[in-house]
Amino acid sequence: MTSCISKIKKILTASLLVFSIFSSAHIFAETVSDSVYNYSLDIPEGFMLNEVSDDQLSYHFIHPNYPVQFIIKIYDHPGYDSSSKVLDRALKNLNAAMEIDTFAWNNSPECAISDFSMTLDTKYSGWAVCAPLQKENAYVALFAYAPADKRQSCNQFIMSILNSLCTDENYYCFPGIIASYAYPYEGKKNIKLNIDGKVVPTYIDNCDIDAAQFVLEMEYAVLLLYEKHNLWKEAWQRYYRMVYRDSYGRLAQVSYDVISQLYPQCERKNPVNPNLEYAQTILSWVQGFQYKRDNEKASNTDFTNLPAVLCGKGNDCDSRSMLVCVLLRAAGLESFMLVSREYSHAMTTFENPAPGQKYEVEGTGRKFLMGETTAKVTWGTIAQEHSDRKKWIPVILP
Repeated sequence: MTSCISKIKKILTASLLVFSIFSSAHIFAETVSDSVYNYSLDIPEGFMLNEVSDDQLSYHFIHPNYPVQFIIKIYDHPGYDSSSKVLDRALKNLNAAMEIDTFAWNNSPECAISDFSMTLDTKYSGWAVCAPLQKENAYVALFAYAPADKRQSCNQFIMSILNSLCTDENYYCFPGIIASYAYPYEGKKNIKLNIDGKVVPTYIDNCDIDAAQFVLEMEYAVLLLYEKHNLWKEAWQRYYRMVYRDSYGRLAQVSYDVISQLYPQCERKNPVNPNLEYAQTILSWVQGFQYKRDNEKASNTDFTNLPAVLCGKGNDCDSRSMLVCVLLRAAGLESFMLVSREYSHAMTTFENPAPGQKYEVEGTGRKFLMGETTAKVTWGTIAQEHSDRKKWIPVILP
């Protein structure tokens, strides 16, 4: 069935109506997780838990200012043997009209997705996904929906919820379930990276640029809703987390090849502190990028997706900083991003005892060297006009 894929991709061309969610009502944001079934969701800010079933296998969430609801339901019974059957049964119990398609996602050979509509107190429509859990014969199904007359304007918000699902922590930083369905693997796209005078041959997938852009546009549409909200900082942090989660997995082979080629060389150059040598090699590489926008992708996000960066299609301070984080964290080195609305800028950080300007993570005592990606300087060297730590927002990455 290709109709679901077509509908998902067309969402990016639809206008997104910004509802008035900027009230003074107390709302909160947190990751929804379950330690028994080992799944999690990194949902947009503001959702409230409205109802829990007696068996604690069903959870209903509502948003006080946005017309989107979602349900998490766990199915744990020997009689369940496929995601599509579970989803079909669940939607039939709701008397929903539906289309169901199946696909592979990460280590799950068969997941299911549905575009559905139903009538409860009013007419609703939305998207649902179902995936097997690590426990045998157990599945998680998510249903995210809005009033039918508001569905089109809520599509990206709905999909952002579903795409944040994780059913295996080993695949936490890999493309989400919606992105994986809309953009299945197409085959290798060979690229060559010139880093510190060394050519590193590697590859991404042929769909990665378009798929990463899909996620970027989806999450940016959600971010815009919080522009004037009291949780705007948390919304920024989630936006970058969601983009990072997708990017890290798409660049898994790139990271492996870069580390394999460069780290041994860095150990020889600086046996006392090879981590610093490697981090500086990566930082110097991105500092040498020629700044340019990706003119091939019409976007208001002011962010070039990382597969596009690697293919020379554009870059900016946000994408450079995230790329450094990906390549450091893949090497087992602690790193996170710093973003600033006041400075309209982004930087990267790296935990290392070397001297220099550092950012201390509040409440931990841990200090990270600050890295400027747009000027040719070393770790720990930042401009005086960017030195106010209070104007930087840490984006702690998963």
